Amino acid sequence: MNVSFPAGRLILAELTVLASTVSGNAGTVEMLTEISLAALIVSVCLLLHVAALLLMAEWLLQRRHYLERKGDRIAFGILMILLFSGIMLLHTVETALWAVFYYTRALFADFETSLYFSLTSYTTIGYGDVLLPQKWRLLGAIEGVSGVLLCGISTAFIFAVMSAMFQIRWQRQSALPQRLAAD
Repeated sequence: MNVSFPAGRLILAELTVLASTVSGNAGTVEMLTEISLAALIVSVCLLLHVAALLLMAEWLLQRRHYLERKGDRIAFGILMILLFSGIMLLHTVETALWAVFYYTRALFADFETSLYFSLTSYTTIGYGDVLLPQKWRLLGAIEGVSGVLLCGISTAFIFAVMSAMFQIRWQRQSALPQRLAAD
């Protein structure tokens, strides 16, 4: 397996050493392989998520001055729709990464089933109508934990943006009586 970033190589190296110390227990080796692959996918999703949120934050910071001067309810509404859409796309890409893994490993018959399972695991809905083979079942649980944490990061980001918008509007409304009194 070719892993190009240091954290992934370190995880795989440690798990390989741990797996080699296990004496002949094939089930443990398979489990460690499964966990190492899941850790690799989680790492890629986390890096993607953080990078995308940082890009969104930078984009917002570049427009903050405009929003402070001229932003109105419509501008803030459009901004929230754009952010929400970007974050939804981000989560969809992350679930698609898991689905690609499931599909390329032939864990499901088709990509649609892989994506469906991934979406239900990532969001922790988990209907139970589609299941991973027993050998790979830990992946679904790990994807669920990863999805909950990444959704939490997204929620915190949206909350921070909304809080900043309220502060901008509050400051503008507080400044309005002072401007009127000065005139």
